[in-house]
Amino acid sequence: MKNKIEIEPKGSYFQIDENGFLINPTSLEKIQEEWKPVVDDIVEAYKSHFGEKLKNVYIRGSVAKGEAIKNISDVDSFSYIDLPRDSIDTEWKEEARSKIEKKYPFIEGAELMCRPFAIAHMNIVFLNQSVCVYGESIAVPKVKPGKDMMFHIPNLESRAVLLEEKFQKADSEESIKSACVWFAKDMLRTGFELTMERSQKYTRDLYRCYETFAEYYPEKEPEMREVLDLALNPTADKKKIKEIMDNLGAWLLVEMPNHFEVKNAEN
Repeated sequence: MKNKIEIEPKGSYFQIDENGFLINPTSLEKIQEEWKPVVDDIVEAYKSHFGEKLKNVYIRGSVAKGEAIKNISDVDSFSYIDLPRDSIDTEWKEEARSKIEKKYPFIEGAELMCRPFAIAHMNIVFLNQSVCVYGESIAVPKVKPGKDMMFHIPNLESRAVLLEEKFQKADSEESIKSACVWFAKDMLRTGFELTMERSQKYTRDLYRCYETFAEYYPEKEPEMREVLDLALNPTADKKKIKEIMDNLGAWLLVEMPNHFEVKNAEN
């Protein structure tokens, strides 16, 4: 059994330039040596399946910023494929992900995402916080913290449905815990997005999401701290996870329209 991971003030906020635009904090040079073979194997997984149809592979998150932490950080990747959406096969991803996670037990998980190259220009938010590790980097406009960067808030209701699907498919304690981590990260980032226009900050780092949310919603701080703890120390207790969704998740749904109309920043 893993030792309990204590909550610590880790992570960072994106820097903002003099005009209020985010500065992309990622680069190839920042990827830590121990994590480079993981990135290489992810690229090879995409290449071996799509061949010449693979246009780009990107890495985002703590690995791309050089802030990855063993046994906590996952490897978040996405790719662009020169095929229509309905022609992009995704059945292979689960096996590829499993192999990578077994080969590198110090990673929390590996995410592989495939998108049509034709819509790459629409994914401004992702591309402004990622580094291209295969193919040519795609030029996109800069972005400012606010409605245009919201991804989790517009999808909160559909994420609740997806959580239930993950529970139904879960066939082990570990798979339930994996769903718990996914759920907790999503809740933390959703809570942070409620503050983004007011704080004029942007981050995906879990502690910083919690920190800013607690600043604006101190009455909800204990609940979000519990969510942060579950992201670090997941439970296999489905009832506990569903209770949080029914309580804090329901509150988030009510709170959203109190401040702004939201739109889906990523199609």
